[in-house]
Amino acid sequence: METPGAAVVRFRDAGGDIVGHGALVDEEHVVTCAHVVNAALGRDLTDTASAEGEALRLEFPLLAQLHAQAPERWARVDAWRPPGSAFDGVDVAGLTLVGEARPVGALPIPLAQEDRTSGDVMLFGPVEGRPGGWVPGRLRPAVTRYRQQIDQETRGEHAVQERYSGTPVLDPRAERVLGILVASAYTPGDGPGDRDVYAVPVSVLVDAWPTAFAPLPASPYKGLEAFDQQDRALFFGREKMTAELVEAVRGRRLVPVVGASGAGKTSLVQAGLLPRLAAEQTAWRFAVVRPRPTLAAALAAGLARAAGAPHPVPLSELEAWQSRIASDGLAGAGDLVLAATGGERLLLVVDQLEEALDGSPGTARVLEQLADLAHAEHSSTRAVLTLREDAFGELFVRPGRFGEVLRDTAVALRAMAREELSEAILEPARGRGLDVHEHLADRLASLVEGHPGALPLLEFTLDRMWGTLRRGQDTLSFEAYAEIGELRGALAEYADGVLAGLADEERALVRGLFVNHLTAPEQSDLRRVARRSELLPAQWAIAVRLANERLLTTARSAEGEETVEVVHEALLREWGTLTAWLKEEEPFRNWRRILAYAMRPPEAAGAPAAVLTGALLADSERWLAERAADITAAERRFVAASRERQDREERRYRVLFEESMARSLTEAAVRAEGNPRVALLLAVEALERSESYEADHLVRRCLRLSGAEAHEYVPAAGHASELVRIANRLRLRQWAAGPRTQWRHSVQDFDRWTLGNDSISVLVDYVGAVQVHWGTSDTRTPLPLPAPAVLAACTDAASMLCLGTEVGELFLYQITDSVEEMWRVRLPCPATCVAVDAAGSMVAAGCDDGVTRVLSAQGGGRELLELSSPGFVEDLDFRRDGLALAAQSGGSRIRVWDLPWGELRHLLTTTLGLISFSADGEHLLRQEPRFEESGTLARLPLGVRRLSECARRAAGPPLTDDEWGTYVGASPLTRDAAAHAGFGAPVSGDSPPAP
Repeated sequence: METPGAAVVRFRDAGGDIVGHGALVDEEHVVTCAHVVNAALGRDLTDTASAEGEALRLEFPLLAQLHAQAPERWARVDAWRPPGSAFDGVDVAGLTLVGEARPVGALPIPLAQEDRTSGDVMLFGPVEGRPGGWVPGRLRPAVTRYRQQIDQETRGEHAVQERYSGTPVLDPRAERVLGILVASAYTPGDGPGDRDVYAVPVSVLVDAWPTAFAPLPASPYKGLEAFDQQDRALFFGREKMTAELVEAVRGRRLVPVVGASGAGKTSLVQAGLLPRLAAEQTAWRFAVVRPRPTLAAALAAGLARAAGAPHPVPLSELEAWQSRIASDGLAGAGDLVLAATGGERLLLVVDQLEEALDGSPGTARVLEQLADLAHAEHSSTRAVLTLREDAFGELFVRPGRFGEVLRDTAVALRAMAREELSEAILEPARGRGLDVHEHLADRLASLVEGHPGALPLLEFTLDRMWGTLRRGQDTLSFEAYAEIGELRGALAEYADGVLAGLADEERALVRGLFVNHLTAPEQSDLRRVARRSELLPAQWAIAVRLANERLLTTARSAEGEETVEVVHEALLREWGTLTAWLKEEEPFRNWRRILAYAMRPPEAAGAPAAVLTGALLADSERWLAERAADITAAERRFVAASRERQDREERRYRVLFEESMARSLTEAAVRAEGNPRVALLLAVEALERSESYEADHLVRRCLRLSGAEAHEYVPAAGHASELVRIANRLRLRQWAAGPRTQWRHSVQDFDRWTLGNDSISVLVDYVGAVQVHWGTSDTRTPLPLPAPAVLAACTDAASMLCLGTEVGELFLYQITDSVEEMWRVRLPCPATCVAVDAAGSMVAAGCDDGVTRVLSAQGGGRELLELSSPGFVEDLDFRRDGLALAAQSGGSRIRVWDLPWGELRHLLTTTLGLISFSADGEHLLRQEPRFEESGTLARLPLGVRRLSECARRAAGPPLTDDEWGTYVGASPLTRDAAAHAGFGAPVSGDSPPAP
């Protein structure tokens, strides 16, 4: 109900109190009750004196979610039918927005074509503490000419009240206004939910202001959207091409349709070919796909859906169909679809095949399978491909059978002739009972003739002209053509108008969205599909608003993830503002183009992945610092991983001499274990020269042999944020022991654990039921789970929540002002604890099979790493930057992994406790049960410098020259001496030279 609610308006009196509502029914007209206007103007509610010409403020309450506050506009009363008694007065006012256009996002709710006397409806009105809410009801027949009764189905505070006056009575399916609420009355002795509710029917609204409220027929033009199978009655001008394509499909098993971008390839197939085949006696089955995320996955998903699978296709079915295609080919997989559905022939449509041409081995295999289908002798499967001319040229000259098939079977989509263009312009309007001025139709046809890529502009221009029609007009004229900026200017003018309606910070988001996410780096007029996980929440919110304005379109990938893209590439070519943005951003886009090439997957299995080095890495880090908000998480991780890898390589070469010495020192430390002090100092020398897991482990072992501890106790008071992270995880042992009566929040529930903060609390009770609680509100939202929740973890702000059940199922939720389930996955075995990283991008789960699994929070729970962690995992924690993970497990061991490379970096032996990385990542803090009440924490060093300092303090005096000679043979070169001798420069962040 979000879209209809965005067009509801609210009126207040001079004191700021809500007095009623209304509805925006087109771009500029609002309908409400006359008595609501009286109340807003401070007049008596039953005043019958005309209010025409009066101006008053109104607001759009549901747009407060998109703006800092509810946007306001001025409106003038232009139609007035005064209130009378409860049932004999019309009580309707019509208003026109003045001064400013409707706010972006406030999409009108059109009036219904006629009255209805039954069916479910929704009423919109105020709910305490929120912008508004929907109340269900059911229509009953009219009781008088001007009144229709509605049975409401709600009790208590959500029931209809006086302030609901003027609210639209909405058909929730058609999203059309069936009337406006005008009166309610108590039945004596009944409660608030037993009011009788009455509305003014839509026919009375139209009679009150026919020039504004009489409904116009819907536009028959598609704008920038492609025609689909349901638009067959609106699709004109392509009869010859449709007949040619039908014959091609009958005679060949593979038919590529090649044409310029915007020439109408998709529309020809969807609204021309498919309906024509569906009307034949042959029982055709259709599978229409776009090659996303890959061509192989899209074909598998399309065939699965054609065989009856739900959307999105379950992963198990998707994998099964990929295996069938790999083993039986597309012809064999198509036969399985026909066997499952009883069809006679299958048509597989791959729309916009050029999106799949990534040069990967997987795509090459699928293209060969398409070539196999073209040569299959007895298959009942046909394939139609739509392909841009530039991509066709690339494939045409490519060696291999697929290029040969293209050369033999391609159907070229010809430009429309003048008479075909005229038919496409005139016939849709005539089907709606209107016409297009003859000379205007000739003018438009002449401008588009010879320019096949201009068809989307033509449709968009006609659709915009249709929007200028007023009641009583029956012809699209030159005046309307001039009003919308003519053919070339219509699209740019419309996009600029939407942009002008946004705030400055919102326009900056739009610019970044188009330049960095929706335009292909390698070609500025090629659209790119952006996944929701790639965008910041603010970017996704603005993308949804632009989709409401028909500049973008949203969908879901085959895996079920939400996506957004430009509605048509014509917008990329014709919008001058975007062209200027792209020119200004060319250096940044050039860098992203190079980065995308570096990030491409290796062509050969097992081949090493590319990394950035030298000047390119320095350039990348500069862009990362300057344009962090415009760079995707994957790009950030790639740059960070490249820096980490280069730092390692540089250290490896710069300290080659010292690594050789480190091996000698390690061997000497092992030999000197009879002298714990000497062994420890030699191990420290080895660690300072080689930051390896082995040296780190040796130092910690020598510390234990010397009777010292590699930790210290510190006051908990200085580590509040670390304690919050510990408290925001519920582990299996804690759940089994039952809740404790110690809370950080105002919610005093002694049979529950509480995670989160004062703004958002997550409550888990002793039976595993979970609720989300916002602030000081009494409202709690329960989370339905198939089994009790025994594990929980959330971010510090409680924006991301992970729950785990005792059967090994994980659930991830995003929490804003509501709770949205992002995904659910089943682990191979039950888990004992979970953790969510600070950015909400990863989830870790310690499992009973001795493996800690790291999953992608934004990628549907896809497994990223499997980390060995023998024993019962007590606790997990991510480092703040998400580059390391620590696990406290059985045997009193803490393992710390480097996540970019999946390597074990530290193995700590200590008592059991709950763990958290320090804010700087240099220490691991452990909250031991025996110190939980004393206000102290154990702090374990992780960095080389910290561990060395701890070890040197424990060892005491440094090694003497005699000891060096006895155990090593000679005093080693210091770092400065080594650098002077040409073995490399000192490494930033390393410890000082040995004494």
